[in-house]
Amino acid sequence: MSPQPSTSKDTSQPKTSPGGPGSKVKTTPQKGKRSKSRSPSPRPPRSLKDTDYIEDTLLEKSGVNGDLKVTYVDSEEMLFDEVLKLISRWDPDILVGFEIQNFSWGYLLQRASHLSINLCALMSRIPEDKRKSSFKAESDEWGADHSSEIHIAGRIILNLWRLMRHEVALNIYTYENIAFHVLHERIPHFSFQTLSSLFNHRTHLYRWRFIQYYLTRVEGNMRIIDQLDLIGRTSEFARVFGIEFYHVLSRGSQYRVESMMLRLAKPMNFIPVSPSVNQRARMKAPECIALTLEPESRFYPDPVIVLDFQSLYPSIMIAHNYCFSTCVGRLDYLKKAYDGPIEFGCTNLRITPSTLDKIKDHVTVSPNGVVFVKKHIRKGIISSMVDEILNTRIMVKKSMKEYKKDKGLQRLLDARQLGLKLIANVTYGYTGANFSGRMPCIEVGDSIVRKARETLERAIQLVEDTPRWGAKVVYGDTDSMFIELKGRSKDEAFVIGQEICDAVTAMNPKPIKLKFEKVYLPCVLQTKKRYVGYSYETPDQKEPVYDAKGIETVRRDSCSAVSKILERTIKILFTSRDVSQVKEYILKQCTKLMQGKVSMQDCIFAKEYRGMKGYKPGACVPALEIAKKLLRNDRRAEPRVGERVPYVIVYGSPGLPLIMLVRQPQELLQDPSLRINATYYITKQILPPLDRLLSLLGVDVFSWYNDMPKVVRVLPQSLMPAEKKKGTISQFFSTVNCPVCDKLTNQTICNNCMQNPQMVCVSLCDRITKWEKVHQTLIQICNTCMGVQDERQPCDSLDCPIMFRRVLAKQDHHKADQLRVTLEKALEF
Repeated sequence: MSPQPSTSKDTSQPKTSPGGPGSKVKTTPQKGKRSKSRSPSPRPPRSLKDTDYIEDTLLEKSGVNGDLKVTYVDSEEMLFDEVLKLISRWDPDILVGFEIQNFSWGYLLQRASHLSINLCALMSRIPEDKRKSSFKAESDEWGADHSSEIHIAGRIILNLWRLMRHEVALNIYTYENIAFHVLHERIPHFSFQTLSSLFNHRTHLYRWRFIQYYLTRVEGNMRIIDQLDLIGRTSEFARVFGIEFYHVLSRGSQYRVESMMLRLAKPMNFIPVSPSVNQRARMKAPECIALTLEPESRFYPDPVIVLDFQSLYPSIMIAHNYCFSTCVGRLDYLKKAYDGPIEFGCTNLRITPSTLDKIKDHVTVSPNGVVFVKKHIRKGIISSMVDEILNTRIMVKKSMKEYKKDKGLQRLLDARQLGLKLIANVTYGYTGANFSGRMPCIEVGDSIVRKARETLERAIQLVEDTPRWGAKVVYGDTDSMFIELKGRSKDEAFVIGQEICDAVTAMNPKPIKLKFEKVYLPCVLQTKKRYVGYSYETPDQKEPVYDAKGIETVRRDSCSAVSKILERTIKILFTSRDVSQVKEYILKQCTKLMQGKVSMQDCIFAKEYRGMKGYKPGACVPALEIAKKLLRNDRRAEPRVGERVPYVIVYGSPGLPLIMLVRQPQELLQDPSLRINATYYITKQILPPLDRLLSLLGVDVFSWYNDMPKVVRVLPQSLMPAEKKKGTISQFFSTVNCPVCDKLTNQTICNNCMQNPQMVCVSLCDRITKWEKVHQTLIQICNTCMGVQDERQPCDSLDCPIMFRRVLAKQDHHKADQLRVTLEKALEF
């Protein structure tokens, strides 16, 4: 459906910002305009002999022509009538908006509520039933951080940015950042003030930019959905799981497992147990946990092979027939079965003595003492379900190889195999969810975990008890092993790793299988679930792949500077094996940060906002402080629950608490007197992860920093606002360095440099030319991105690195003017 901007006269418009991405466009028509619907597509040229003059519409005067179908109305009430006609005509199943609560459809619903129009009920497919259509404008309900607060009967509402949180791992989920990482395009961002000025300009020259801004976002929403195949993949998941489309997005994994499991249980006349909250609370606590060894924390220069059991928990369910329907109970309780029902999960199990006598020779006992019948007596429902899932996934992946040319079929089959993989991996969690589970059974869950632990322990023992391999297990986690091969080459590691896989697979029942995953050469094991290395997946792979788990390079709770410096440090260490090169790089980065030569974008933190009710009274949380500042200026500006709020840490007066140094990135760009707190970033953010890594080599990173000369960046007085020049320490350092040689001096240019005026002239002119050229180049890049030449440069996208470079270049351009004045004075002298 093509977007259809509308215009209206609004006599009761509140003082709020224009609608956000994906919202309808509302404009103010000219006086005397007819209420008429027509397309502003190019018309045949008018001749001078025409007697009837057709006046241009508002958007045609602004140069907005083409395929847009625009409807003009006389009032805002009529505008909503046109919206309802549009919905009635197309009858969409899905309504999409990038931010559905504050902007887009949410903005329309709030305006309709202000005009006493129940738009939710009128948009629904059951207009008479108003109870199923609702919109909560002020309070977050449970689940709003997963889907949407808008509920319209018969239609699906998709809040796109919330869906993106589960699709792509980003630091900030703004439209511009998502568009760059998904569509690989840079899209400018304008403030509401800028958009209002473009639309309400006294001429018609700039209104097209407003229209184009929102049309780009409406079309971009659809392109993002298509690029990620959200509709097709979600539909395929719904078909595989046997649940509704919207429930794939809004419900959890237990709902999916239960849907598939009950379809198998119903033909067998099984009814699921429905335990109450009190019954779940009285159930025994889990007794078994997965095996996670404490690694030998150090640097490994020799090959370390990583072996992983393929779908270990589902394979154990299939191999040993573990299920609700095959579990007889704990071995200790069976002796009491003659006296009546025995304890079983959340409920009781009644089993007769005659039945126990019949099956006593046809049972298996799990390592934690729970009895299960064998397959020939009764095949478990869960084991049957998981077996079918894994076999079906193998067939689907085989079909994907046969139909590589059909892209549409490839996407469908890939979505299907992904859905089967997800459901197989969460089946164990359904049996062991003792706190919030729908039907937990601790006997089944503990048996699966204990058997998996035993399987891994036996594999580790086999590896270390085979002398010809010369291998040592240095780390193990649930279903994987890290095996060090001292003195072996990479090629030998692949051969030995495959032999270990074959031997371990042979000693376990089908379908339990140990797979060869990769070889690390070299690597570092820090602690549990935290390691990094250069990985090789095939023997003929020439260049390694940087692979990290759990460390700061792959985490999002810090700023980009931390992950970039740490990753580069690790690569230097792995490539050169020279600590001196690592030290040189770290000190260089610390110096650049103290001099203010790093991009502010790399210093931005982003933390999730939990809502005003999600924090304790008096909590000092940066995201909460930013939200309070925004609310003081605009009551609609509060971040949504789950939104990642960006902030930076700046310098302040001595003794101020850290929470007082939190600023929005926009504040840092607008106020030249604010500076990034380099001391905080270095000592509290960058050096601690480096120390955790390099301390394994016996290196003290903090001593490197303490011994290095400290650099202080002084802001020129001309760049500071007039009200902040007075009383700042920077005023005492305004002319202490020579602009040519950078030596301390009390003059404009030091005496040594003034002895060679030709060198001074060439050096300063070259620097001025370079700064001006960089500034002009960045302006051209921004103009190309915006699609128009605009000297004001209104784009304020925090996700674009060019904007931060442009701000620094603007400061350099201002300093170039100062150097030009200095040069003229020097030449006069």
